[in-house]
Amino acid sequence: MRVVALANQKGGCGKTTAAVNLAVALGRMGQRVLLIDNDPQGHASLGLGYTDRDFSLSTYDLYLTSDILVEDARVIIGPYLDLIPAGIELSTVEPRLAGVESGETRLRQTLRRSEMPYDVVVMDCPPSVGMLTFNALVASGEILVPMDTSSFSRQAVAKLLETLAVLRERRGHELVMRLLLSNCDLRSRFARAFRDELAETFGASLLETVIHPTVRVREAAAVGCSVLEYDPQSRASRDFQALAREFVGQEADLSVSALDHWTALLRGPEVGTEGVRFVVDFARADEVRVTGSFNKWSTVGTSMYRREDGRWECLLPIAPGDHEYRFIVDGVWLPDPHNETCVVNEFGGSNSLVSVP
Repeated sequence: MRVVALANQKGGCGKTTAAVNLAVALGRMGQRVLLIDNDPQGHASLGLGYTDRDFSLSTYDLYLTSDILVEDARVIIGPYLDLIPAGIELSTVEPRLAGVESGETRLRQTLRRSEMPYDVVVMDCPPSVGMLTFNALVASGEILVPMDTSSFSRQAVAKLLETLAVLRERRGHELVMRLLLSNCDLRSRFARAFRDELAETFGASLLETVIHPTVRVREAAAVGCSVLEYDPQSRASRDFQALAREFVGQEADLSVSALDHWTALLRGPEVGTEGVRFVVDFARADEVRVTGSFNKWSTVGTSMYRREDGRWECLLPIAPGDHEYRFIVDGVWLPDPHNETCVVNEFGGSNSLVSVP
């Protein structure tokens, strides 16, 4: 499953338009797609004809309601496309998660617990780098950055690169970034020079597909449908079909380049004949301990040692059965960021889970 966040802190660059129409185009190619509206403006939902009156559960519930999963909140748009809608209540998520332990992983944890029978998850992010966008980036393996031909958009990409650097340094989370020129008229000498400059700076990260300006996109949004449904023969429809083909064609390259990273990221504890080996990457920590049901949730925990590669490790003999656990990182209790298997705890957070046969 590929998870891609569409993000750019500059507004008006065609981000939501790209999210909606890419999702629809991928669905028409037979890809099973989940579109998550992660923007309080709810424009991706409106773009598919859904207003606040049309749904009771939304992206808001994926963040703040512990027993609501994707399968509860999704709206079926078509045979290959589901939507998690959003409304203005999503704007309350950022202040409520501010300062909350592991608040930036809340969406990722919910996706892990949910049924996810999808080939692609597309997330439309707000035009800012706050808690909502950070959650989407932590949950994603790719980021698609729509941008128009303006110096402001170029500056926004530079700021986004700083955010990706923070993710890489603090969480060891590397995303594959791609740039999409949107609302770009290549008949203009300025637009062609802008594209050439991006190609020289970002190389293969710049997609070949260009989304050309057309009124058909705005007309489609006004009636609540994708441009592929509104005018299948339009230039915009052909552009988004080309974008979907290019996106699918890059899957093999992504799996090769990111294989080692994701294998390590999602490995979790190793169960062997000598016991359970816990390995975790908290590069900036001074002390890491592990605690769980196997040591009666000791507040002291079991010490881990720092390896030469910067990761923390310990080997524990643990009795057969299912065991919940957490790491104590410089006094802060955190779930295992490398283990997808988790359960909801009594405090509304999550505990990681390891099974010993």
